[in-house]
Amino acid sequence: MTEVITNATGTCPACGRPPGEVGGSDAERRRLAAIARAASSVADAASLSVTLDVVAREVVQATHIAAVQILKVEQGTMRVVGKAGFTDADDFAERLEQCRQLGARLMFVEAFENQKRIVVPHRKAAVMADPKWAPLHQIMGAPNWDSFVAVPLVVRGRAVGVLNAFYSPGEDPVDETLEFLEAMTDQAAMAVDSAELLAQSRREAQLHERARLARELHDSVVQQVFSMRMHAKALRAKVGASEQVQGVADELLDLAQNALADLRGLVLQLHPLELAGRDLAGALRTLAESVQAASGVRIDIATTELPAMPTELQDDVFRIVQEALNNVVKHAQATSAGVTVTVEGGKLTVQVTDDGVGLAGDPRPQALGLVSIRERAQRWSGNMRIGNITGGCRVTVRMTIPADGRP
Repeated sequence: MTEVITNATGTCPACGRPPGEVGGSDAERRRLAAIARAASSVADAASLSVTLDVVAREVVQATHIAAVQILKVEQGTMRVVGKAGFTDADDFAERLEQCRQLGARLMFVEAFENQKRIVVPHRKAAVMADPKWAPLHQIMGAPNWDSFVAVPLVVRGRAVGVLNAFYSPGEDPVDETLEFLEAMTDQAAMAVDSAELLAQSRREAQLHERARLARELHDSVVQQVFSMRMHAKALRAKVGASEQVQGVADELLDLAQNALADLRGLVLQLHPLELAGRDLAGALRTLAESVQAASGVRIDIATTELPAMPTELQDDVFRIVQEALNNVVKHAQATSAGVTVTVEGGKLTVQVTDDGVGLAGDPRPQALGLVSIRERAQRWSGNMRIGNITGGCRVTVRMTIPADGRP
């Protein structure tokens, strides 16, 4: 008995016909089986790249398509997250950006932006003859293909990526394969959306756990150490002329004060917005006071009126400023630093400047602090720049405030 896979409307997801009218050709059965396997992969796989590689391979194996790319919008750019028929190309995104800057027409970007499928017959010849595509000629020329189709990945009205299909020579994009591509694209879009929701839930869980630990430290341990400090002060006041006891009391007071400062710093690092009443400007001022007290570097904070922003974005801004100030204290030999946070046109800009010795050369791109700042900025479709200014150094980070609250 053959089971016919249908969609929610009772029609075949590959061809759109009722089950009784589904043809029995080998090609159609292959396409139906490919959809079923792709759906199973989306449900079971823990890795997005593994899932989308499966989807891409199923498309290639079930049709006369030479190669498939599945791209996801990530960190403000298109990144290949699934493929079949192409050789590995870790620098594909960089080469694609070079093509864009040369003026190449990116059909799949148009499909993504307009959320409409684009079919381009005999596309390869034009791409390989166009010098604007030169950075990608080696990669795009490897598979044996001719025509091109781009299908956007759309979830709940939001485009999250695009599937590019490169048809074998002599195989024109026809309705049956285009409908099959639409069905497979739906599976890929579901996989991307599920991965984003899972990552978001994990980030929220981490934030909630840090908040819980911060509250427990603040409400119990910090209060107990504060009480110890008060008792030490009282003991020192009562010991009178006994130098030995006076010395012990002084040492106890110093230990309590240091432990209290360390604990407050730990609470601030665990969940800065909780400590400052969920106000970013207040959290940054608290951070500045902490850094200034510990290092002697004067820290000035200046912010414009900040709009409502996702807690995750506020947390990332805090961590960026924290890391930049740490670098100032460790490397700049500065006496003062300034932090400004401004918002204009949905763009948030963070600048951290200092009056130190500046950079001796180009900063090491693999330095963990800079990597952390860059990754946090890119998560919100932003970027980081660092360089010397007159009498010091400046770090500038720009990020986009999302309208839907999601990175």
